[in-house]
Amino acid sequence: MQAAQGGLRRRLSLLDGLSPSRQGALIYIASGLVFLCGDSVVKTLVGGLPVVDVVFGRHVTFLLAITLVAGGRHPRRLFVSRHPWIQVLRGLAMFAATATFFVSLSVLPMAEVSALGSTTPLIVLALAGPTLGEKITRVAVAGGVIGFVGVLVLVGIDPTRLDPAMAMPLLSALSLAVFGLLTRYLRDDPAQVTVFWSGVVGMIAAVILFAAVPTTTSPEPWQWAAIGLVGLTSVTGHSLLVAAYHRARASDMAPLGYLSVVWSFLVGTIVFGEALAMRSVIGAAAIAAGGVITLRSGPAGEASTPALVDYGVTDGEPLPDGAADNDGSGED
Repeated sequence: MQAAQGGLRRRLSLLDGLSPSRQGALIYIASGLVFLCGDSVVKTLVGGLPVVDVVFGRHVTFLLAITLVAGGRHPRRLFVSRHPWIQVLRGLAMFAATATFFVSLSVLPMAEVSALGSTTPLIVLALAGPTLGEKITRVAVAGGVIGFVGVLVLVGIDPTRLDPAMAMPLLSALSLAVFGLLTRYLRDDPAQVTVFWSGVVGMIAAVILFAAVPTTTSPEPWQWAAIGLVGLTSVTGHSLLVAAYHRARASDMAPLGYLSVVWSFLVGTIVFGEALAMRSVIGAAAIAAGGVITLRSGPAGEASTPALVDYGVTDGEPLPDGAADNDGSGED
């Protein structure tokens, strides 16, 4: 375990020669690819299983994995946070985003869910200024607009089509935007603490949901294994996401969220044999252009905090001296 942890840390250290904003952007992209793997498994599972079972199993695995990996010999340190109530809110936002996204995958095509979910960056751009005090650059706005236009071209969503099911991915997008902004607000907490709190809060919410919505079927052993895989990809993707927000500003990374649409269409074409239309190619190019514009934003895109923060989920060292005494809350 320790060898694997050290190897992952060494891989992240390869980014040390880049600016914080570019480090954050590359790690953010990597987290999206990891999440895509989990989403593909979820799409397969919810076709034959109640969504409640998948949500519950995902959160069980997530919490177990992060406790074993990040807790080390001192698991109690994971409860120490400078902002406990913000951690709770962030955990609830993550649970809401996960649950609504899984429901979306059970009722809508994956590409459409991804496209509607891509409204998250626009929500982040709209909220990052008033909530985080970040100066939103014109380059970031331009990247967001170009990316969103690419989404519309790629998917061709008709705004006059009123489908109640579309509310679910939109709710997921809103929850994910809140989740991302709160992640940035919690950059003073060790990353492994932030990830752990999300696991605990999400697990409590999942247990309540599992008890409130009983199901008549039980997953097969291979399905439980697949659900466990979803949880493991969530831990990995989530940890990378925390690392990205520790390094770069939320508003500058926002347009990169559109790349998830490109990944979804590539999976649909290569894995599931879906036809690739010309508008998909044009839309994907526009989305990628929005991300590249953000990456090349230069000094205006630098992170507002200079320190490179260890993303922490593989760190077994104790917290810095005095971390447990910041506000009497017992959190880090």
